[in-house]
Amino acid sequence: MSARDPHAMADRDGVTADAGGTSLVQTRWDAEYRSHRYEDDPPVAFVERILRTLGERPTAASQRGVYVGCGNGRNFLPLVDAGLNLDGLDVSPTALTQLATRRPDVAARLIGTDFRDWRPTRAYGYLVAIQVFQHGTAADAARWFRGAASLLAPGGLLFVRVNSASTDIYHRHTRLETTASGGITIRYDDGPKLGMAVHFYSRAELDALTCDDFLPVDEPIEVFVRRAAPKTGSWAQWEGVWQKR
Repeated sequence: MSARDPHAMADRDGVTADAGGTSLVQTRWDAEYRSHRYEDDPPVAFVERILRTLGERPTAASQRGVYVGCGNGRNFLPLVDAGLNLDGLDVSPTALTQLATRRPDVAARLIGTDFRDWRPTRAYGYLVAIQVFQHGTAADAARWFRGAASLLAPGGLLFVRVNSASTDIYHRHTRLETTASGGITIRYDDGPKLGMAVHFYSRAELDALTCDDFLPVDEPIEVFVRRAAPKTGSWAQWEGVWQKR
């Protein structure tokens, strides 16, 4: 817990909550969306890979999917507008309100909850998670992937973009753990994610977390993005597609 955030307190698996019991992830992302984060940003390139993969698999594409961490629609709306039957889930009420206001036609598809607590009544044909499965510790990372496996139908597709351990972490932070396979968890001590535990994956860790329940559709790709000055270093992300066994 950061000395600069004395009202934060430890929660399960290193996830934190504020003094009112609200998830710190929700608190931080509500603040980001109130500051217009992603409002005018184009979708990430991974969206095209998702659409291309589903276009090659029409049976999967015809099923209902879920986007975990849909936010205010930066990547969610291009997928819906491409014809996907997609539910959107997010922990931030601010993001979902913005998205529903912007596009009332998708409001009925939106679900406000933490994915790790969600118990849907249906099996989905595919799941999209872009920069979400990195929230929390290594124990949370395992829960993210187990949760995805539990709600996908056999043969369902999993699309994931997550932090890579190759990232040059910019904001001041404290390292909380290093996994045996090379992943790391840090707690941010500065910046917009102040107080949050965030995980950065190694390739070996991704392989270990997916091997029991999934088969790779193709090899995960590590994508590097250099930060614009005056910031320094590069952000690295793993992008992968898996199929449930």
